Amino acid sequence: MTKEKEAKQLASLNAEAARPKPLHYIALAMVVLTVIYIVDEITSNMNAAMQPYVLFDLFHITSRNVNSPEYTAAFNVVAPIQVFSNLLLIITPFYKALSDKYGRRIFLMINTVGMGLGMCIVMTAQNVVWYILGMVFMMFFTPNDMQVLYIMETAPKEKRATYSFIAKGIALVSVSLIGVFSRWFLHEEYVGSWRNVYLIPVIVALVVGCASYFMLRETPVFVEQRRGWLTLSEEERKKKDAEDKAAGTSENGGVFKAIVFIFKNRQLRWILIAGFIFFATTFYTSYYATVLEGAMSTDMVATALVIYPFFNGLITILSGFFSDKLGRKKVCVILGTMALVGLLAFVLACRLGWGPVAAGVAYGCSIGGLWSMSDTLILTMPAESTPSGMRSSVMGTISVLIGAGMFIGQIIFIIGQNFISMDVLFLVICLPFMVLSLIILLTKVKETKDVDLDRITAETYAEK
Repeated sequence: MTKEKEAKQLASLNAEAARPKPLHYIALAMVVLTVIYIVDEITSNMNAAMQPYVLFDLFHITSRNVNSPEYTAAFNVVAPIQVFSNLLLIITPFYKALSDKYGRRIFLMINTVGMGLGMCIVMTAQNVVWYILGMVFMMFFTPNDMQVLYIMETAPKEKRATYSFIAKGIALVSVSLIGVFSRWFLHEEYVGSWRNVYLIPVIVALVVGCASYFMLRETPVFVEQRRGWLTLSEEERKKKDAEDKAAGTSENGGVFKAIVFIFKNRQLRWILIAGFIFFATTFYTSYYATVLEGAMSTDMVATALVIYPFFNGLITILSGFFSDKLGRKKVCVILGTMALVGLLAFVLACRLGWGPVAAGVAYGCSIGGLWSMSDTLILTMPAESTPSGMRSSVMGTISVLIGAGMFIGQIIFIIGQNFISMDVLFLVICLPFMVLSLIILLTKVKETKDVDLDRITAETYAEK
């Protein structure tokens, strides 16, 4: 950034800091951010929910049977491509790190609009290549979770997890709209009807994404951190850079600085290891609809799709309260146990014919525990272990590094599903990885509850 641009940004940030916030700004911000969270969660869940119907359509599977050889062949084409397309996510931390220089607000808008465009590409796909392109587009924007960073840098420190999990809980309950839209638009006699399920989410994403830029202010944490950096002289910056390099941190973020900091910092290094192993268990959220479709009718599947988000959201909201009360580590043990027990109940519900309500409740509880633990490992604890100037860079970088753990679970699953039924394979893979992740978290990572985000340094979690 040139001196002229820095001066212009500093003037803008000074004006922003001087502007009084409206009386009910926090309430307005939480409403907007919650709607964006809804868009994020629907985008994240839509492709998995629609997967059987998309494959029926694009691969012309007239039997509409997920247990048919034609479906297995189609799955074996799409799943590996989907797995390896995740390699493109390596560029996401470079994208997310830009918000450490240019602000959170512009990237919140870009992220939300990008999710809408990704869903639009999938909705209009007429072949597998176009469909994969849309999925890649969606996968690029959904992991960034800019709304989470926004909440954490805006909410009072003692309520960060509570606000974040309430917003996410509401968003997760709203995923039931996928089931509602499926009931409205999805018809067995018309193989392309799955496209209509995407229509309303696409419109909402584009509208709220654009509106957010005008309705929200820049986060106070970013304003103060960036103003502090821009007011330093060249000599002061060089001195600080030298000190930061020796400490393994920086007040001017970037991906490569974030990578160095993550691996040099003991706390973040062990969070990365625990999270990487944990993420090998998350693969089953991409294939649950195929298990449901193989166990019940399309109408019953739609019922399960309506039910599970409510229990997912309930678990998520409760986890936020318990996280602020009990601490991040203890709540992860509870959530991990719930994820495994819920997954077992889901498998039994599908195998023993307990119906869509039982299957929906079990799956909702399972992924409620799974994704709440994921957010704690990939978002909350890294954010509460990183200095402000590098927070976005570290969160973006560590999310990709941790997310790479999904490759392990997915590769084992794609190979194993040719020999073992999908639902049983879920349990075989998830149990050992989840237990190992929790052991590392409990023995190697320090608690981060109630830490002051403005006072974190490279030495905050050093051994004493």
